[in-house]
Formats: sequence, C-alpha cells, structure tokens
Amino acid sequence: MTTRRVHTFCRICEPGCGLVADVRDDQVVSLQPDKDHPIHQGFACHKGVHFLQVHDDPNRLDRPLKRTNPRHEEVGDFVPIDWDDAVREIADKLGDIRRRYGRNALAVYQGNPSAFNGTYYANAAALARGFDTRMRFSAGTQDTSAKYAASEAIYGASMAHPIPDLLHTDYFLCLGSNPLVSHMTLMHISNPMAKIKAVKQRGGTVLFVNPRRIESSGPDTGDVLLIKPDSDFYFLAAILHEIVFRIGYDRTAVEKHARNIDGLLDFLRAYPVERVTAATGIEADVIRKVAEDFCTAPTASIYMATGVNQGRQGTLAYWMLNMISLFTGNLGRRGGNIYSRGMTDVVQNSKRKRENPFFHNSVGEVRTVSGDLPAAMLSEYIETRDDPIRALIVISGNPLLSVGGEERLRRALKDLELIVTIDLYRTVTGEMADYVLPATDWLEHEDLNFLNTMGVAMEPYVQYTPAVVPPRGDRRDDWWILSRIQQEMGVETLLDSPDPDPLANADAAMRDSGLSIERLKEMPCQTAVLPEADPSHVFTIAVQHDDGLIDCCPAVFRRAYRTAEDILEELSTESADQLKLITRRTLYMANSWLHNLPVLKQGVHQNNPLWMNPADAERRGLVAGDDVTVHNRYGSVDAVLAYDEALKPGVVAMTHGWGQSSARSLEVARRQPGANVNRLSPIGKDGYDVLSNQSHLTGINVDVTRRGHNGPR
Repeated sequence: MTTRRVHTFCRICEPGCGLVADVRDDQVVSLQPDKDHPIHQGFACHKGVHFLQVHDDPNRLDRPLKRTNPRHEEVGDFVPIDWDDAVREIADKLGDIRRRYGRNALAVYQGNPSAFNGTYYANAAALARGFDTRMRFSAGTQDTSAKYAASEAIYGASMAHPIPDLLHTDYFLCLGSNPLVSHMTLMHISNPMAKIKAVKQRGGTVLFVNPRRIESSGPDTGDVLLIKPDSDFYFLAAILHEIVFRIGYDRTAVEKHARNIDGLLDFLRAYPVERVTAATGIEADVIRKVAEDFCTAPTASIYMATGVNQGRQGTLAYWMLNMISLFTGNLGRRGGNIYSRGMTDVVQNSKRKRENPFFHNSVGEVRTVSGDLPAAMLSEYIETRDDPIRALIVISGNPLLSVGGEERLRRALKDLELIVTIDLYRTVTGEMADYVLPATDWLEHEDLNFLNTMGVAMEPYVQYTPAVVPPRGDRRDDWWILSRIQQEMGVETLLDSPDPDPLANADAAMRDSGLSIERLKEMPCQTAVLPEADPSHVFTIAVQHDDGLIDCCPAVFRRAYRTAEDILEELSTESADQLKLITRRTLYMANSWLHNLPVLKQGVHQNNPLWMNPADAERRGLVAGDDVTVHNRYGSVDAVLAYDEALKPGVVAMTHGWGQSSARSLEVARRQPGANVNRLSPIGKDGYDVLSNQSHLTGINVDVTRRGHNGPR
C-alpha cells in the first residue's frame, strides 16, 4: 500500500504553519510539522497537528440538510436534500423575501475561518457584491476592526498595519496579546515565541502589558506589567504625553512624514501620567520608566492585539500606539515598526473612500468597517420595522456564540424567514437554520496562504497547497456553494466559466513578484520566500492619503473625545472591589470551532471555568471548585470557580466561544458545553465602539456569587 507525502499548511490561525500530510488510499493517515519548510522549519502547534480529529470526525457534515419543522420549536428535524434542490429552494426563498422587503432583507455573516481560506478570501468581494446587500457582518467586528478603522484614519488605508520588527528590535512592548497561546494576530510570523526569546538573548528587552501574568512571560522573554482591563488607551496616551512634553522628539523628522501634529498635542495635554494612574492601576513612575526605556533603546517596537481591541477604546489605543512609534523615530525603521509589502500592494484596495464614513440607516447613524456593520447591532437590524433583515446566510461563523447577547439574538433569529449556514458542522447557530450546507475543510481543497502575504508578514512567503485528499460525501467549497446560490438568483459567478478557477485573483496578485501558482507547484514545499520587508515602505506604500502624509489627529476620532473622558472618570472612581471580566485564550480552544475534539478536553479545560485570583475568592468566601454565578445587568452565566494567581487582583477571566449545550449533533461538545461568556457583554448601541464597530467583549464589570446565594457566606 503506497503512502504519498503532501506539503500543505495549517489554516487555524495566522502563522499558517507548514505541515506534511501522509496519504494512503485517499485517507490522511498522519499530519506532522514540515521540517523542510523554508520559513516554519518544523514548527507547528498541537492544534494544527490534531486537525485530523476534525477531518475524521463522524459528527462532520457530509451532505446538505433541510429543516422540516418550524424554527420556534427548540429541536430541529433535519433531512438530507441534494445540492440542486437546496440551492434552488434557497434562491427562490431569497427572491420572494427581497421582493416583499427590499434588497437589504438579506444579511450575510462571515466567520473567522473564512479569512484563512484563500479560495474564498480571494473572491470574497465579488461574492459579497453578488448578494447586493448592505447588511454585511463578520467576526472582524469581534476581534480586529478597531485596528482597521484606526489605520484607515491614520494612514488612509484599513490594511496599513506597521508590524513590530521582532527579528531586529532591541525593545518590544506587547499589549493585550499572549503569543504563546494565540501566535499573534494581524501579524504573520513563524514560531513567535522563538523570535521573542531572541530579543532577550541578544540583550534586548521585552515587556508585556496585560491584566494577567501570561504564559508568554518568563525569565527567557520578559516581565508583565499588570494593567487594569480596558484602560490601555490611557496608558499609551500617558507614554506619548511623556515623549512629546518631557523627553522630547524630533519635530522636523515627524513633519517630514506627518501632519496635524498640533492637533495631537492639544489632545494629549489631557492625559499626563498622574491623571491616568487610578484608571490604569499603574504608578506614574512606572509609566515614565516605560516611556524612557522605549525612547532610549537603540530600536523599539510596539504591538497590541485582541485584549486591547475588544475594549471600549481599541481604536484610540491603536492611534496612540502608532503615534508612539512615529514620534520616537521607530516607525519605518529597521527594528521598529515596519510595513511588509508581501507579494503585492494590498493597501491600495483598502484606501479610505471618504473622510466622514458615517451614514444613516434603519437603526440610526452608523458606518461600515471593511464593508461590515457592527455585529453587536445584528439583533436590532432584525427587529427594526424599517427595512428589517428577514434572511441570513452564515459562512463558517457561529454568531450565537461570538456576538454579544445570545438570548436576544436567539429570539431575533426565530423571527427570520430563512437562515442558511455553511460550515463543517451543524453548529449552535446551525441548529436554528433552515438549510445546513456542508463545506470542505482545508485538507479537501487547494489553497494559497493569501491572507498571510498581504502586508503583515514578518517573514513574507507564499505557499500553494493542492487538495490533500478529495472531499468526503457531498462537501463543497465555500465559494462554490455561494456561487451556486447566486447562479440560481440569476447572478453571474465563477461557475459560469467552463473552467472556474477560484485562485485566479490570487494568481494575478502574484505577478508583481514574478510568481504564479504553476511556478509554486514546482518549488520545494510549493513555497516561495519573498524579499525581506523594506522599512521605508511604511511611508512610500502604506500611507495612502492623497498628500502622502500620516494624519496625526484624524477628525473622525473627535467623536470619541467625550467618551474617553467619561470612561476615564468611571475607571478612576469605581469601587476597588469591582470585578472586571476579561477573555482568556487557552491552548485548548480556538474560538467556537474546535469544541468537538476529544484531545483538547483536558483537566480543568474540559469546560469553561471562571478564573479568579485566590485573594479575590477569599474576600468573597469562595473556594476553587465552587459552583458560581457570574452576572451583571446584561445577563448571567454559571461556571465552576478555578484559581489563577496570575490574574491581577480584581480581574476574573473566562474563555470565549463556549456554550455548546444546544449543539445536538456534536457529541463531545455537547457533553462539555461550558458557558457562553458573551451573554455578559453589552449589546445594541452600548455594545460597540462607534469609531470601529468593534464589540465590547473584555474589561466588563461583573459580580460573582455562589450559585443559589445572593452574596458571600
């Protein structure tokens, strides 16, 4: 029996680690790190290697399913249906709904995995246009839209993201990220912990800023500066205040690349270090030392991730971060923050279209970010009487678990006339669907690491992978499913071509680098290493304003000035006993989509405990193992208490993506469902940052009591 080896790559998170699949009789028998990969060189985490448990899962969808009973009935009855009948019925129902309610009666929600699917991502814009609706939502407004909105205002393009040059930096300031667990976001780098350790090994400094002593910190990396959740903007503003008003900066050098400097200085005068200490929980002298160390380091880089994005002021925090890099001379400098062009200039496709992005629709004044409306408002868009959503297509997403306010959203979804989900499983959201359509996984379709090549790769490369094995059953690629629905709607699609090529756009994008898919197929590991990033490209490529200058004080940010003052007052004066809930990422989960893997159900991580500092538990008369209720004015969840001495006192933590009790077709996930922490998130107009549509999912005020008790014993 012959075994063949296929070089491929993981598509669970952003590094896209190289893997080798051993295949026998069209069955993948093993999945291992690719030691021959020119970039990853044998590094891959356990999640990618264990993806075979997803691929081989008997609970996977293999054929289209149709619901036969009303959606208001809690348990759905699903029966198989062939593809032609499914897409025809869906298209007919969409046509009828839109004739009665208008084109915006259809909403489309795109989940996180679609970003790592090159055959979908390369065609996402065309597929979105094909549905001709403004009601577009995505998981981006749960994790990264704060950065997109900030970069659009500062640089003129939402995809302009100067990344820390970890390969050369002497000082790395890392906020709201745990690279050992999450491998970083909007930054593609192989084995990030090795790169961070190398900073220390060459005599540099690494400082993590986080409400918890994260796993990434230690003697071989760097310390953690414990910060009060949801206060990072004030910490960064105070650092920048120190730089511009005490330490000093080269104004001539800044003016060469930027404008509106005085507007920024006027704004910063409100945030001296003394004013932010109570809000951040960090002493003034400590903030001053961070500012001094950053300025005196030969080179310094700065980075923030989901732990900051998901607060109420992620956009303003990212503004401050970029200004710190600019005003210290580290922006566009080797060892500082640089723009990595990759295989083509993608920022031009994300250029800002108007200075004021806001408009009015059925729920009031809003904006889109990268085409997406705020997912925190999805329930309102369904419930409104004026131009309501009546149909929803969900692509590799699970909004019932990823969007705040599950109970309200569940009620709203019951009022829809049509729900279609496209996924590997019948998810919690899929249980409410009228049609559940089976997608291929990333071992079953050809692909290109398209996202990894688009401006944020520390070690830029491009890799092609063939389909490792044929799709099982009636599984189809996401782009094919959506194109078939649109065909039945009378829309021109890729499938109208006699030889449809979902990677044609990606192939065209590679021409700037002298590459093609055919050339990649001939290379070792089907991979081409691209030139190292040129630091000056921050200014010559990333900046897309018509005058070629960075905007130090975008006018659109003024909408948040009053809110920034109000939140500062709130954080500075709230009770010292107030608990703040943060989202804790772990090595045993990735959002909501690996919950059916037995290998990830280990010890306390089999469920979703409430993590609490033992000192906080003792003050409340609680002990590890207690059944507790976590509650606030938005909702409540039940959990088991677990100790975590690494948490800053006053901070508790749970993991995002749990709450699988209604996932009736997922045997492992349903046995250990955990609690959906987003039930505690604010929803509606209070649930997101108006600048960026970013949902408020961390740093949330909660109370904790023993289950069945109203207070401590």
